Amino acid sequence: MSASLLLGIFALAAVLHGMVGIGFPLITTAALALVMPLPQAVALTLLPTLLLNLGSLLPPHRLPAVIRRYAPLALASVAGSLLGVYLLLILPAAWLQLALALATGFYVLSSLRRDLPALPQGLPATLLLGLLAGVVGGATNAMSSILMMVLLAQSRDRHEIAQAANLCFALSKLVQLLVLWPVLQQLPLGWDMIGLLCLAAVIGLLAGLALRQRMAFGHFRLLCLLVLSVLALLMGWRGLQGLLG
Repeated sequence: MSASLLLGIFALAAVLHGMVGIGFPLITTAALALVMPLPQAVALTLLPTLLLNLGSLLPPHRLPAVIRRYAPLALASVAGSLLGVYLLLILPAAWLQLALALATGFYVLSSLRRDLPALPQGLPATLLLGLLAGVVGGATNAMSSILMMVLLAQSRDRHEIAQAANLCFALSKLVQLLVLWPVLQQLPLGWDMIGLLCLAAVIGLLAGLALRQRMAFGHFRLLCLLVLSVLALLMGWRGLQGLLG
């Protein structure tokens, strides 16, 4: 994959991430996984994704309330991420990817109705869903699909949804970074290219955040469902590749 194409993919994925709060790690990982092993693809996206997650927590004055409300979900996702990133190193992810693609597709089709599909409520359900999201995110970089199901069912505030999602994402990336640091150091691209990818991601994020300010919740929800549909297709394709390859 050429450097210009790589930079373009990272920039466009970052614009989308800034608009809806999700999408960057899975889109970039899916593209990279076509030309390199999945652990290397996940490792290459780590630093740009972490920067985007931290940037997406803006504005900071809303963050304390988001942390108080979604702390159980975030902590459960961290525990799941630790397990998931170790599974990434020892297990094939194809079956998990296919199952996630089917579940996400069912959710999107159900969401085309007036009401969002009902999800289990209460602290135990939140912890279970957060743990599941963390395992999937740590192993495949696809935490966004499960998290957005939870967050869209709990809130109608697009800024709160984006901040809560990226709080979980950022904590998960820190876990992945600790475990995958040796893989990141062995990547052939070099730190200069990783720095350029980070810059492209930040520029794309700023553009996406500006576009988000002009978006009504209805449009935001539809765009989230569209992103989830694309993610489901990408995960299904990656899963089939893993099974057939």
